[in-house]
Amino acid sequence: SSGINAEYGGWWGLTPSQDLTTYCTHNKGDAPLRVLVVGANDLRHVLEMMCSGREVEVYMMETNLELYCRHILLFSVLLQSPHAMGLQEKTELYLDLYGNSLVRSASSKFVNSSVPSFIRMVTDEDYLKEVLPMLDLSLLKYKERDFMEGIFKFWGATDAKSIEAFPMEKFWDGRVRSYLGTRYDAGKNAFDMDFSMKLKERATLLDSREYATWRQTGIGFEVRDGVYDSPNRTLCSGIIKMIGGAKRLARGYWGDIVCSPYLTHGIFSPLKSMYELRNRINVRTASEVAEHNLMGLIYQINTGQKYTKPPKPDRFSFAGGAKEDPGKATLEEVTEEDETVEAEVTEVTSAVENLTIDGNKNKKPALMELDKPKSNVTVKFLQLGTMEQLPKKQNLLKSFDLIYLSTSQVSYFTPELTKILKDDSNLLIENIKFVPALTKDQEQGYLPKIKEMSANAKCELLGSNDLLNNNFHLSFHRVD
Repeated sequence: SSGINAEYGGWWGLTPSQDLTTYCTHNKGDAPLRVLVVGANDLRHVLEMMCSGREVEVYMMETNLELYCRHILLFSVLLQSPHAMGLQEKTELYLDLYGNSLVRSASSKFVNSSVPSFIRMVTDEDYLKEVLPMLDLSLLKYKERDFMEGIFKFWGATDAKSIEAFPMEKFWDGRVRSYLGTRYDAGKNAFDMDFSMKLKERATLLDSREYATWRQTGIGFEVRDGVYDSPNRTLCSGIIKMIGGAKRLARGYWGDIVCSPYLTHGIFSPLKSMYELRNRINVRTASEVAEHNLMGLIYQINTGQKYTKPPKPDRFSFAGGAKEDPGKATLEEVTEEDETVEAEVTEVTSAVENLTIDGNKNKKPALMELDKPKSNVTVKFLQLGTMEQLPKKQNLLKSFDLIYLSTSQVSYFTPELTKILKDDSNLLIENIKFVPALTKDQEQGYLPKIKEMSANAKCELLGSNDLLNNNFHLSFHRVD
């Protein structure tokens, strides 16, 4: 109803990472916190809370099991032992798998080699406690864990049929073609328009050419002069489509092709030097900002100390001057995408049990070299689609210090939901200010609708009534 659809979600969030513990204003001491995070699509807020020093119990609910699998993958990257993987390598690997449609062969090999351990994590609770004790999967159904095992098998499948089943470049181009319609041949102008109309002023660290490249190819983070030619199968998901007159499961890329993965780590920095301009052009790209921000988070998580190293030299330091001005965008009319997605899809024709992975299936995988210090954060994955059941659990009533709802999950902002929120505590809703293709009417209608829902839930808005002045989230305070 607010104009948010499948084009604007999927594998990452729509706002920069933040330490959600700072919104727990009613509990400023050292007492443990309990936070519910719904539909975040990634770990960005969890990483910030891991750096907070506060003891936090995070309950996470996502919209699909593929996201839970990606969370396990990305946790395993950032917690790799420094003896096995250095800080720079961790950061580059994380960004590659996080936001690129095509990845380097080394990143693909990391996923393939880790699959046996991932499978054992979701099937063996003792193993999970040993290698990743901060993660708790006990609330998931056995059926959900079995499905996650199938997802991991798809990631690590080595048979030719499975490898060919995810032609990412075709999937991406098909999605772009379907979204742009008659504007496809003038795609660059459409990308420039989206950038100029909103992102240029609201996400000032984002570069127009960088954004256009991602819109065209799906590759957002080229942190080394590597070859990006391996499909990122962790971005694959299945949807039900009409194929040959029957409903069938189709694998493909069904995530964001409009907003970009830069929004979460690459458009905000506490360092003034990141905002430096030269000839009206940012000296830093969003991918460079994301690399520095993420490197700082990973360093602090691994060492417990603040990351104080300065950013790498900017892109003009050795270039002998600024690059040419990217020029003005050409404005074209924005049209809604036809609901019938015409992208090429691949029908799933074999069960996950038929997929094969390297190595002896009966051989127990070696423990991954993960750092296992006592974490200040524990993460519990909730069963999918059980939001409406949470207020019915007596042990959860008035137990959460904070609730976070993504843009796609605002329908859960109800009087029932606030029953699990502690008195005098807050609820956050992801802002839509960085979604390029929303119309002015859609933006203007968003906040009044949310405020109506908050009134019914006996919560009041903290901050401005202007959507653009509410920073990254809309914050509401429980008043009853």
